[in-house]
Amino acid sequence: MLVQFLLSVGLLAASFAAASPPADNAESPADAVESPAETVESPAAAVTSPTWTLRYRFVPDQKLRYRNTEDVTLDATQGQIRKVDVTSIEQRRVFTVSSVDAAGAARLAMQYEFVRMQSQTNEFEPVVFDTTMKPDEIPPAFRNTARQLKGSAPRFFISSLGSALKETNSTAGHEPAAKAVARAGNVTVSNKETEPATGNVQQAVAVSPTKKTEAADASNAVTFLMPLPEHPVAVGDTWREIIPVSVRVTEEISRQINILRTFRLESVENGVAKISFRSSIEAAVKSPTMRSQLIKATPKGTLTLDIERGVMVKREVRYDESVLDALGPNSVVLCHGKGTEELLDETATEAAAD
Repeated sequence: MLVQFLLSVGLLAASFAAASPPADNAESPADAVESPAETVESPAAAVTSPTWTLRYRFVPDQKLRYRNTEDVTLDATQGQIRKVDVTSIEQRRVFTVSSVDAAGAARLAMQYEFVRMQSQTNEFEPVVFDTTMKPDEIPPAFRNTARQLKGSAPRFFISSLGSALKETNSTAGHEPAAKAVARAGNVTVSNKETEPATGNVQQAVAVSPTKKTEAADASNAVTFLMPLPEHPVAVGDTWREIIPVSVRVTEEISRQINILRTFRLESVENGVAKISFRSSIEAAVKSPTMRSQLIKATPKGTLTLDIERGVMVKREVRYDESVLDALGPNSVVLCHGKGTEELLDETATEAAAD
């Protein structure tokens, strides 16, 4: 099967959703602050440098249209058997802001304008799905995805820092939602065709009053927006987030692994911030089998933010990982690819629709 990873990430997304071994003196997850991103270091603090307060700035009735593309190749070899899975995804999504409170927290609804997915294993014919297909034209492997996409309008409740929120009886009326534990995927090698990994579409689960969906909403909010730092930052400053992921140890036993994603403000030009990010797995993970399940969970990339508008303009994600002996002796698993998510203006959206 293909690597299947439910982002909490990109990255995106999507996603969705880039989305790590901590340093020797890194804080444990229990010590992390409740804000979605913690400033790690400020090399520019010793001198006077300009700083910027980075925030998402939502406006009621605002519509944000994004086009996301992703192409990923998973190449697994065990002995004389080699399996190459290539997946491609294109999707256009519209996020509509319904309300914004005094603190900048916003409620948004998301709709898919278009989704296209393609999956190919070795020399087998590609399997293709897109949302313009009639029901009898949809390949069996994608029928469940088609049902999930049809008529859905998932909702988000997000802070100006990009974190998922939940309602409370506090004065503010909300607090950060608990991070969902994402589920890693398995890698196998055989001569059989792989079913398309429909989970690669940046899904979102609608808000409901049940506790079951609360964590899912938090995960999907993270895949929609990457976290911003709580305090002003200068060029060179970094901040981070910890993403918990469940990895299968045996058929009956799973283990939680933390992915550390570190962000760095690279530059600010003409009011546009360029932010880089990288991901890594905590150092305690020694098992190649477990590391192979996380091969798509540690991307690198960049985020472009219009500071004045408070809007993500572009997000780029790159995958380039390899794991030796992941499937046993003399085996190797390679993952490489890239994804891009770009904000579309009205003109670009109309052109894409044509």
